[in-house]
Amino acid sequence: MPKISIIMPSLNVVPYIRECLESVISQTLQDIEILCVDAGSTDGTQDILYEYAEKDARIQVIASAQKSYGHQMNLGIENASGEYIGIVETDDFILPEMYEEMYAYAKENDAEFVKSDFDVFTTLSDGKRLFLKYSLGKYSSVKYNTIFTAEDYINNKNTIDVFIWNGIYKRSFLKRNHISFQETPGAAFQDCSFRYQVALNVKRGFFLNRSFYRYRRDNINSSTYNSKCVLFNLSECKNLIRIAEESRVDQKQMEFLAREIAVIAHRPYIELLTWGQPAEGTEEALDEFRNILKDFKDHGILKQTSVTRDLWMEIRIFMDKPEFYDYYSHLKAEIAFETVKSFLKKTAMEKHVILFGSGYVGSCAYCLMRCNGIQNLAAFCDNDKSKWDSSHMGCPVMSLESALKQFADAYFIITNAAHSDAIQKQLQDYGVDEQRVTEYNLSTFPMDCTNMIMRLKRFCHGS
Repeated sequence: MPKISIIMPSLNVVPYIRECLESVISQTLQDIEILCVDAGSTDGTQDILYEYAEKDARIQVIASAQKSYGHQMNLGIENASGEYIGIVETDDFILPEMYEEMYAYAKENDAEFVKSDFDVFTTLSDGKRLFLKYSLGKYSSVKYNTIFTAEDYINNKNTIDVFIWNGIYKRSFLKRNHISFQETPGAAFQDCSFRYQVALNVKRGFFLNRSFYRYRRDNINSSTYNSKCVLFNLSECKNLIRIAEESRVDQKQMEFLAREIAVIAHRPYIELLTWGQPAEGTEEALDEFRNILKDFKDHGILKQTSVTRDLWMEIRIFMDKPEFYDYYSHLKAEIAFETVKSFLKKTAMEKHVILFGSGYVGSCAYCLMRCNGIQNLAAFCDNDKSKWDSSHMGCPVMSLESALKQFADAYFIITNAAHSDAIQKQLQDYGVDEQRVTEYNLSTFPMDCTNMIMRLKRFCHGS
């Protein structure tokens, strides 16, 4: 029995499949099987899969009769023989040590799953790649290096980690709890009910404060950018409710699902409005979500004590004031867009831009700007002497004196909020006009800073 069965669903990913496959066959853990489940690719993907299968006996190509991500994943699980199951999306890639390290932690802790942080990455027009770490500890309710249970998910008011490919799952755990994917057509958001089935049933989960998986953000055909997101999410949530009712989950479990569904119901819609136009049927889907949430509320399943105060306010507006919610959503999206657009237009007009602070915020600012066509980023500036004369994200890191000597006309963007006042005074002491200084106050969420849709349709070259 292989230690890990790696499921790789594919459909027309010929630009990415070789890099993805190479990263999987190069795992330091050799005792694996690789299940390539293709849904009828017509761009040459299948030929590449069979080419690799001929060279590596661990690779098995499985034909899916349906163009359905859920069906592909279920086929992979059915054909898997490994102790654990891993998932690699075929436009992404992974680091060589990913499965060896995850498997070691899984065995040491008798874990039903092991998951970790990951990096999002995007590719610029010149081929340069930018990476930003996505921290589960920062953006969801996880605790690192300790046993995680369903109760930990249920008792936390923050939403869960929503990704499935950044980990491994014990195959017997999935089988015992009848955890599977909904087999609706397409490949968008069909991991939703899977992740909640895992969350409701896990007794021994484990999270690592490490990053192995590289999640691509520059594939315009990715489900992330699908304008039907609200419709897909509705289908997944209805399926999840059906599973919960058939499984007869208890009151606390149902309250957990209700609050998660409340988040899924309204937040993706606002994100969608920021970069695109909702698909036909979105309004009707939102109304159906409202009816689901109202039913939850009427039955005491969705209640104020289960969520944060701010989230409860959003939920009530969404449920009870549809017209106001729609106005609020469009206004929030418009302001978000215009704020970024104004920032980019201003920086695009400058000859040289310097980011003061080469930490995480500086990395986010650099990604957002470069992803949206800003070409005049000259350097990072930092007060940490150990960073001087090095580079960060391929950009030089300098002392303030060196930066001013080389770029006398520089426009400074402060990307260190904790020391912003001190940096502003430092710049003033060096004679930098306050009109040549601003503070970065945009998003530091990795997905926002690497958004492909914004780059192509809204902000390219700062327009």
